[in-house]
Amino acid sequence: MLKNIAVFGAAGFHGLPVVHALLQAGFNVSVLSKDVGKDKEILPAEVNFQEGNWMYHHDLKRFLSTQDAVYCSLSVDQHELPEDSQSETNGLREIINVAQECGIRRIAYMSSILQYNQVESDDLWWVFQLKKDAVNYIRDCGIPYTVFYPSTFMECFESTYRKGKYIRLHGLSKFPVYFISDKDYARMVAKSFQVLGTDDREYFMQGNDCYNMQEASQLLIKHYGSEILKLKVIPDWLLKLYALFDIRWKFKLELANALNNNNEFYISEDSNKELGKPEISFTSFAKQTK
Repeated sequence: MLKNIAVFGAAGFHGLPVVHALLQAGFNVSVLSKDVGKDKEILPAEVNFQEGNWMYHHDLKRFLSTQDAVYCSLSVDQHELPEDSQSETNGLREIINVAQECGIRRIAYMSSILQYNQVESDDLWWVFQLKKDAVNYIRDCGIPYTVFYPSTFMECFESTYRKGKYIRLHGLSKFPVYFISDKDYARMVAKSFQVLGTDDREYFMQGNDCYNMQEASQLLIKHYGSEILKLKVIPDWLLKLYALFDIRWKFKLELANALNNNNEFYISEDSNKELGKPEISFTSFAKQTK
């Protein structure tokens, strides 16, 4: 039985709920940290910390030698360029190599439905190509694996789109999204470690309600508890102008184009049967947001 799980990206916005869910499910969670003091301020006290750099082979091998499984919540920063060393290429390959050496029995990786729906082509945004490559590294590693494809997280409205008293969208979305809460996602991830043996699995994870970005924003504004919020939409032409002068806005432009044109179909029936259905609606999320 899997008991000891190493989490990479544990202190991140989407990694932290998974850490809480794994601990609640009875797993031992370990983190390799370059700054243990800083991470202890973010992560639960029950987490096992080991000081080190996961990009260094020696530190990583010492860390993974006591673990049964690995969960990766990695991302590309808005400041990064294609030629930079990326956590989801160089870093993930090093994790896989050391996991093979240490006899890790399962490796799990968070991707996204948005990435999955991108069609490979010569003009595919380099970030999506990188993420597609990462999935293929996982598939080819020889270790039993799990890949998760969550829809857009409800909590992105707080972390990304809310700026002061405004919900600031980047363009207008054409299609509805099956928003999922990171708490439901985390609970389903923890469940996967409980039910899987040596099978490989790829799970699509979507919420029960679907809205486009504008509709979801209006729901949040309607039910927001502490102050009056307003919706502000940055038009495409202005996004393109900002992108000419700032690499961060170029990142936002590419991501917005993908999200706003993503025709997402509901494909999570099998995942729900194995891991349980999501429980949090967007309206209940909005009512709880302060």
